[in-house]
Amino acid sequence: MTIWILALVLLASLAGLGYRQGATRAAFSFVGVVLAACLAPPLGRLLFKPLLPHVGVHSQWIIWLTAPLEAFAVVLVLFKVAGFVVHRKVSLYYKYKAGDLRLALWQRLHHRLGLCVGLLNGAVWLVLLSFVIYNFSYWTTQIAPSDSETRTTRFINRLGQDLQSTGLDKAARAAAAMPDLYYKLADLAGLLVQNPALSGRLGSYPAFLSLEERSDLQQLAQDGAFISAWKNHAPAGQLADDPQFKAILENDGLIDTVWDILQANLDDLVTYLKTGHSPKYGSEKILGRWDFNVSVTAAMLLQRQPTITAAQMRAARAWMSQAYDQTSFVAGADGQAFLKNMPQIKTQPGQPPATEMVTWQGQWKAAGTHYDLSLSANGQSKSWTAQTDGLRLRLKSPQETLVFDREE
Repeated sequence: MTIWILALVLLASLAGLGYRQGATRAAFSFVGVVLAACLAPPLGRLLFKPLLPHVGVHSQWIIWLTAPLEAFAVVLVLFKVAGFVVHRKVSLYYKYKAGDLRLALWQRLHHRLGLCVGLLNGAVWLVLLSFVIYNFSYWTTQIAPSDSETRTTRFINRLGQDLQSTGLDKAARAAAAMPDLYYKLADLAGLLVQNPALSGRLGSYPAFLSLEERSDLQQLAQDGAFISAWKNHAPAGQLADDPQFKAILENDGLIDTVWDILQANLDDLVTYLKTGHSPKYGSEKILGRWDFNVSVTAAMLLQRQPTITAAQMRAARAWMSQAYDQTSFVAGADGQAFLKNMPQIKTQPGQPPATEMVTWQGQWKAAGTHYDLSLSANGQSKSWTAQTDGLRLRLKSPQETLVFDREE
């Protein structure tokens, strides 16, 4: 119903405007709207996209959205101005040189023909608005479908539903199409919003593992209010108002990094979320999160020191169970590696030894049947050799051997 009301209002108002302005200006407006819609994407990409960063706009999302709109407005204004100039010259000719009879005949024809062209303008604007409604509602109906959303969001959802029921969504898709990436991102967002349990799997995607170690993202993951709202399908506006989430949205560097990762891995990411397997990264066995295995590491210690006594072994196992309780290893698809919460004994004169948890960070590199790790922390560097069968990981250095199991 809303779409039919919109259609009637557009056609009636633009037909009346065409009758008032006349055929000349209405025709220039018609041609201007059509050409502006066709030229907006390439002109926005060539002219306005490079220009916007120089005027203080650095967000890629805002640039992507506003550059075509600015190109559309500029082209349309140029045609409006040209139509006004031509209309003025024609009007002056008939008013002062053609005579009263020809002036009266021309004015009648001009207004009536303007009404017809105005109807064409109304039809074009209806298709363009349908295109805008379709592409906005494609997102909102997936990420904000509940009745608890804001009135504006519910109205956009209603327009999108009415657009589909009237069949004008076909006209919107035929008029133009957004890049496939736009619709794939909307489908991904809808999948995550409607299935909150997938958020854990999202964080374990190989291309996101290194990002997950960023302090700002870890703060969001530990934000109980946000997690609870997410799992309970809270309105999108409530999620966007969370301070931690808002800080991430305002971090242009992080957004650009995530955007680059999504562009390169979107299809593989969707497959991973649905199946738990990544066709792109599945063959690289080291990728993932690994939890420290006390029992097997203690057995490796016994192999390295066969003369150790039973009492010493019990003491070592008890210490390892406590000291390595939070130790884990993370290997990301970008080659970054993190050995987290690694216990380090610190001694100071006059004080008993203390255990400090240190996170080592660096790079991993495939080297035949094994991996070479170069990690550093607190100004120190270490080199490790890693071997894995995909389920168990062994880190070896000249001083020790650590064993990890893949995190489920």
